[in-house]
Amino acid sequence: MNKMKYAILALIFVLLFTSSESVLQTYKTSLIKELQITESAQLSAKAVALQSVINRNFNLMVSLEAYVNSEDWRNKDDQQVHAYLEALYTGAQASAFNLIIAPQGIMKYVFPKKGNESIINWNLLTDPRQNVQEQIARGLETRKMTTNGPFKLLQGINGLVARKAIYQNGSFWGFVSVAINVDHLLLESGILWNETVGLQLAIRTPGMPAFFGDNEIFVGAPMTAVIDLQDTKWEIAASPSLAAINVINKQILVVRCAILFILILGLIFILYILRQRDRLSQKVNERTQELQVANDDLTAANEELIAGQQELQESTKRMQESEKLLSYMAYHDVLTGIHNRAHFQTILEEQIASDVTKHTPQSRAVLFFDLDNFKMVNDSHGHHTGDSMLQEVVHRVQQSQLKWHTFARFGGDEFAILLEDCANEAEIEAFCEGLIDVLKPPCVLEERSFFINISIGIVQYPKGGTTWDALLKNADIAMYMAKKESGSSYTFFDQKMAQQSILKLEMGNHLRQSLERNELEIVYQPQIDCEQGKIVGVEALLRWNHTNKGYISPSEFIPLSEELGLIVSMGEWVLRGACWQMKEWHNLTQVPLTISVNISVKQLSDERFVDKVIAILAETGLEARYLEMEITENVAMQDEQIVVLHRLRELGIAISVDDFGTHYSSLSYLKRFPVTKIKLDQSFVRDVQIDGKDRAMIKAIISVANAFQLQMIAEGVETEEQASFLVANGCNQIQGYYFYKPMRAEQLQTALQEDLHRKFAFMEADFMSHI
Repeated sequence: MNKMKYAILALIFVLLFTSSESVLQTYKTSLIKELQITESAQLSAKAVALQSVINRNFNLMVSLEAYVNSEDWRNKDDQQVHAYLEALYTGAQASAFNLIIAPQGIMKYVFPKKGNESIINWNLLTDPRQNVQEQIARGLETRKMTTNGPFKLLQGINGLVARKAIYQNGSFWGFVSVAINVDHLLLESGILWNETVGLQLAIRTPGMPAFFGDNEIFVGAPMTAVIDLQDTKWEIAASPSLAAINVINKQILVVRCAILFILILGLIFILYILRQRDRLSQKVNERTQELQVANDDLTAANEELIAGQQELQESTKRMQESEKLLSYMAYHDVLTGIHNRAHFQTILEEQIASDVTKHTPQSRAVLFFDLDNFKMVNDSHGHHTGDSMLQEVVHRVQQSQLKWHTFARFGGDEFAILLEDCANEAEIEAFCEGLIDVLKPPCVLEERSFFINISIGIVQYPKGGTTWDALLKNADIAMYMAKKESGSSYTFFDQKMAQQSILKLEMGNHLRQSLERNELEIVYQPQIDCEQGKIVGVEALLRWNHTNKGYISPSEFIPLSEELGLIVSMGEWVLRGACWQMKEWHNLTQVPLTISVNISVKQLSDERFVDKVIAILAETGLEARYLEMEITENVAMQDEQIVVLHRLRELGIAISVDDFGTHYSSLSYLKRFPVTKIKLDQSFVRDVQIDGKDRAMIKAIISVANAFQLQMIAEGVETEEQASFLVANGCNQIQGYYFYKPMRAEQLQTALQEDLHRKFAFMEADFMSHI
């Protein structure tokens, strides 16, 4: 029996010691985590300081670029330029190693000169260092600021260099650059200070050995931070110091020794008690053992009950928190924090039900609006920028003095506002004007300015609907009608809009199936060169022969196809069919005609558009020089779309500006786009006999075309007088009903054989009048 007691005592001792070791390991882990958190914060602070110093010095690039691009630059002598560099350097309190302006790549202007004598008049374009040439190549390609370093500069120090290529009037001008002494950079950012002794740091360019600190720090699982250098990055890593780890180990050792000492004392005390208990009678020992067993059972049961109670309390708390979160998310928009569609519908439904119960309908209005061209912001600048813009819209509306009952986001860029006690339209119009004014100031996001225009649809209760779903549907219809107006407009709903919406929906559904039903046709209108007296090209035009309504005007279904996203597939179908037909005519007639095809801005947004064009030309066998693409720009093009036009022009495809002089910034086409031909809009030609302004406008456009050495063609020519005026003033290519209407392919085959002599009678008359 005594052996059993001692065995149990030994087992308890082992269990207690094992448990204490487990607690010590947990405590040690917590101490190490606290150390890591502290040193991670220290690492973050160093990374922020380093990023701040770099950004402060690189911001000088903006001033250098603005100075070089300013008009004052051309009037400055060398002394004034050096004075500006000195003023910029000292005024910004920069720690940069030097500031450089390098016209044509030659580092002519350097400040400070002291310590930089070896690089004055150094030609960057012929610099033998490979890394410098790679940086220059990136800069010339991207036209953005590039960084390089650290590497050994010509002055003998390790430096970090930011450089940007400057272009003026589309031509390369030179470089501006800022260099930073890496050692001074690390000292100024605090990385070399004595306070970092307890933290082991290393810095490297990704994929390269560390240029500061021990590269082995990156091998383990260090704490890391990233320094953004515009077109590259630095990685900074840290690991806890061995001294701090040793301090923790010593603390754990002291605690372990204390626990072991207490356990040993307890063991001695228990042995003493056991020896005293051995003197008691056997009955007392048996009774004591029974009580001990019972006590152990009760203790275990009590612990199980306590554990179960705690688990129940935690489960209840989690359920309550989940219910609160679900309740909030059910009626609030996660992005903006305002109410969502479900809440707005509930409020509107409750108010309508209250009016029905009281038999006293109140005057209310539902305003439904979204942001014009919001998709362009998302596509061009990313969804993060789009989300920030939505948050800014909500913030401005909430901070305004406008009064409303409920403001909610329905999803995407759509919002709804419920107004009460608005008996007349004038009050609603005043609210809409105020809402537009609130959103009118430019919205600055990520150092870029955006102008927010909204289209507002308005429906009044009960005139515009007596149920919540009818009100929201009609407000949505009114909003899309407002979108047809200029930016930031509003429209009240009426029943005609509902009918138009239904008709538009039916037409859209039918248009989606038009290709499968073979309802789309391509017709061709010849283009005449009056000087040569023959057909030199044709324009491919799309027509829709509706099964029930007959031919539908392109002015109706083309905008609808763009809105429904069908224009890309339809445009590809037209391009392929036109190229096949022109190749067939080439094979039959041996006449080198060109085919002109209209393309939409949305087609230019397709990343695979150029590849599709190349594939169609290869598939049809048509040479690129016989293909001409016409563009009509109703909204501003993005840089990516202009790049697509340049790629098409490099293939040999001609680029024509359709409806020149009537749309968005047409004159800017001649500078920004690779234009080869101007197409004079028929609105100028129509009244040329009676409107002197139209005649003057035509002469001016012809002069512009001649100055830029561009081809010129007039469309919509219907009379001999119009043709005579155009030819007399230098526009020899004509397209219009005077010569030919759009026709089918087989009709054009016949037209190519016709004699156009009688159509050119006006040219003979003009010639005789000048004899």
